[in-house]
Amino acid sequence: MEQIERLLAAIGNSPDEVATTLRRTWIRGMRGHTSFLNPIVRYLNQNLDIGGRLEVADTALYLLLGGYVQQMELPFAVKEFLDSFHQGLYPDLERDNSSVIAPIPPTRPAT
Repeated sequence: MEQIERLLAAIGNSPDEVATTLRRTWIRGMRGHTSFLNPIVRYLNQNLDIGGRLEVADTALYLLLGGYVQQMELPFAVKEFLDSFHQGLYPDLERDNSSVIAPIPPTRPAT
């Protein structure tokens, strides 16, 4: 978690600085997502070999690794960025929905 904390502390001191960092690293995400398609989770996964699953919920980041859950409070600038991102205030950082594979609906047996 120390590497994650250091990386998030350096990402920016304001929501706009966080957005600038994500732009420079070509990170895009999808609004409403808390894991793989979340822009902060994508940034962390791009920069660190985490080896576990990351989830963002409200004001915290959770790392699920080896059957254990670790939690850390998100820095203020990251929380504010995510709030703004999920409201659509950074449309240039949104990933195109067409590149996401939708789940395949179950098929019905032939009658």
